[in-house]
Amino acid sequence: METVTIKACVLPDDNIFLVIWRVIAGGRSERVNKLRIVGIISGVFISGISCMAAAGEVGVNLGATRVIYPSDSKGVTLSVDNKAENPFLIKSVVLDESTKKTAPFVVTPPLFRLDGGQRNAIKITRTGGDYPSDRESINWLCVQSIPPEPDAAWAEGKKEGGGAKASVSVQLSLNSCIKLFVRPDSVQGNPVDVADKVSWAIKGGNITASNPTPFYMNISEASVNGKKLNMERSYIPPFSDEKYLLPKGVDKATVRWTVVGDYGEKKEKSVTMN
Repeated sequence: METVTIKACVLPDDNIFLVIWRVIAGGRSERVNKLRIVGIISGVFISGISCMAAAGEVGVNLGATRVIYPSDSKGVTLSVDNKAENPFLIKSVVLDESTKKTAPFVVTPPLFRLDGGQRNAIKITRTGGDYPSDRESINWLCVQSIPPEPDAAWAEGKKEGGGAKASVSVQLSLNSCIKLFVRPDSVQGNPVDVADKVSWAIKGGNITASNPTPFYMNISEASVNGKKLNMERSYIPPFSDEKYLLPKGVDKATVRWTVVGDYGEKKEKSVTMN
């Protein structure tokens, strides 16, 4: 069996199956193109799928969709569950907002084996950094689930899946990233409780959302007159504006958006503009 290892980064709003398809179908190498053809003809056995916790998903799930880190905390913990039968290596790191640099946090243990059907916990501890005292700051906690390569010594004793497999096996290593908010003492409460303070305005061909609060407003979805807004990022920073392209032919608008709270709870908001 030929094995192709693919790495992909999954953010909370990504559809895991679309990510897999983009990675495979978008491959330019001969091996990946060959894999695509084999997959269409005879089906491809995909192992090592790791994604955000949701109904019906298997693989490695995190115990929350976001982490709230009080600025004076000595560390917060997060559970990690392996819903699959095979083991994974779990590697964790905290990145800055751009996800291009590491943030001043350590995660312990930084690397460990998580057997199938088992749960472990990681601890996130701040090591420094100069964060504002009047608003939240955002980082990303990224947890990589690394499936075993064939005959990997560390995966000895892993359970073998049943059923016939195609001639190509995909070992998909996914990096699941969730938001980590540093929240100072001066910021109290839950963003869903002050979401009504967000205002919307139409100007030219754009619609602007203004967030006058010290919270990051996390938006899971937004629409104008029933047409989905194209949002490059799923949040509005504190004391900031976000500008979106207005759907064509809209002058009077009803905006509906869904705000996500500290515990993953969602509340729908709406406003009509003349």
